[in-house]
Amino acid sequence: MLVGKARAGNLPELAQEVLVQDRAVLAASQNYWQHLQAPSSPSNLVLYALEAGRVLEYGTPESVGLLSWPFVQLEKNISAYLIPANYSSATYNEIHPIYPGATVMIGHQGTIVSHFAVGEVVKYANENGSELESDKKISAKLDTIYDMASLTKVFTTILALQQLERGLIGLNCTVSTYIPDFAVNGKENVTILQLLTHTAGFDADPVPPLWTGYASYIARRQAIIRQGLLNRPGTTYLYSDLSFMTMQIVLEVVTGLTLDVLLERDFTGPLGMTDTFFNTGNLALDTSRIAATEFQIAVQGADEPQRPQPVWGTVHDENAWSLDGVSGHAGIFSTSMNLGIFCQMILNNGKYGDVRILDLKTAGHTGFTGMSMVIDRPSNTFMVLLTNRVHPSRTWSSPNIAREMVGYWVRKAMGFGE
Repeated sequence: MLVGKARAGNLPELAQEVLVQDRAVLAASQNYWQHLQAPSSPSNLVLYALEAGRVLEYGTPESVGLLSWPFVQLEKNISAYLIPANYSSATYNEIHPIYPGATVMIGHQGTIVSHFAVGEVVKYANENGSELESDKKISAKLDTIYDMASLTKVFTTILALQQLERGLIGLNCTVSTYIPDFAVNGKENVTILQLLTHTAGFDADPVPPLWTGYASYIARRQAIIRQGLLNRPGTTYLYSDLSFMTMQIVLEVVTGLTLDVLLERDFTGPLGMTDTFFNTGNLALDTSRIAATEFQIAVQGADEPQRPQPVWGTVHDENAWSLDGVSGHAGIFSTSMNLGIFCQMILNNGKYGDVRILDLKTAGHTGFTGMSMVIDRPSNTFMVLLTNRVHPSRTWSSPNIAREMVGYWVRKAMGFGE
């Protein structure tokens, strides 16, 4: 059984089945995390507390008290979204797949209970969806490297928390304490905490965009520092790339290191996350492992940075690209396994194996929900869904329907009803 009811129409059978029309099912999926409870066995909780540095291992769902059949259905659902169809608002009422390829990992109590890849991560020859010849396509794999986009912010936050532990920054200190030139345009009282919680008052993005309005890297950095505010600091939540661009500059000032070097020294290096990195353009990458993204010139026109199309192996985000591929808001590449290590480190209260990334007290106050990554402490569970849905175009689809399905089937595996 696949989730949902079939929609009338001449769609492929699997695509018809996977379209979710039952509002009760959608509500159950969307409200899952509000109703999730901790594992019922006290012995399991005690054992897990004693294994604070445990590392991931593969195992069956049954070995950690889950049902197996929902993970079979999960893979069917994720595979079905490869089929071009009219998925209502998810494809903007046009016929497209949700994505060409995807990799999924589910972990529970330190055990990887589901890990699979479907589709192709290099598939299209142009923005119109003409497909490449078969021998030029590249299948999605368990170790495919994806552009993390805004999940970069989660890594930036961890690096900021490390500097907090070391006394190099303070959450309630003003940004201008570290960047004196920041204290312009009403930003004198913006704090580090407000940057990290999207309450600094910034607009979502720089205006004008960094890749169009400035002639040099230095000019772009100065533009970030001198941006004005849209709202009074501390009064409004507005998801902002600008806040994390600014956080990058703070981190680089207080550590004396560029963000990519800091990431490798204090995070990915100690954890052995060799597939997680910023690509500044000088890495010798095996592109056969990397998911292609968008034919951006077709979307942005002359404003798009004139780089090889599709964007493949360099950051998709134009502002991050204009900052040499390294920014606090976007730019990191990674794999499902490396993100699994990240998630398990958080569930282990800041430690993975013998490596401690965050102090226990600091990790106890963190919990992250990214666009394609969910970490749930009460159940010791994480979910990772990686796709390259912008290949060939960002205008084709939204992956939210697939995210809902991942949560729905994990909920089922834990024994929750409708």
